[in-house]
Amino acid sequence: MLKLINFFQMICKYYKKIVPVILVTLSILHSSEAMGSNLSRLLTIQKEHHDSLPKFLMDMLVDTSKRRVESIVDEHYVDGLPDYVGGKEWKCLAEALYFEARGESVIGQFAVAEVIINRANSSKFPNTICGVVNQGTNKSRYKCQFTYMCDGLYESVDDKFSFSRAGKIAGMTLWEVNINLTKGALYYHAKSVNPSWSKKLVRTGIIGDHKFYSDKTSFD
Repeated sequence: MLKLINFFQMICKYYKKIVPVILVTLSILHSSEAMGSNLSRLLTIQKEHHDSLPKFLMDMLVDTSKRRVESIVDEHYVDGLPDYVGGKEWKCLAEALYFEARGESVIGQFAVAEVIINRANSSKFPNTICGVVNQGTNKSRYKCQFTYMCDGLYESVDDKFSFSRAGKIAGMTLWEVNINLTKGALYYHAKSVNPSWSKKLVRTGIIGDHKFYSDKTSFD
């Protein structure tokens, strides 16, 4: 039920773009009178709105099975989507996923993206994705929140396939395809390390190569 609520919350937020698509699609599917030029007009309108929306969103609108977590995080599905390119916030999120988690599975990258979004929505962190990713970069080496931002190394996108995947996941996350993998986690670290700060937090789960934490004593 929570997943269904999240999906309809997303629809409500972007209703100006989504509602026309729904209405036109229903007209085409259910109107036996939509023939000839009328049907062509409806199809043209649908295509115009279709082109303004990401494919993954259209898939979720017309196929309820695409709203399931296992469908959203399916690697074959994500890799088969067209490349997604967004604005500044998308770029910050996509780069964070690429440099921090490109070796992770799709579900692992979704989980890392969730943490970044959760931080941007928390009063304890900067209120933008770029602010979250860049937090602490004015401090000494390795004192920032995301290692690649302050490890002193030159970072470049050399793996186009991995960046394409990260970009799609970033796009889906920014469209609030909320699957709540991490139960509101604000922190994570690799399973290969055991930082002292993690002992003060509540672990919310282990996904892929990372452990996730919240500073709350209870969570949904």
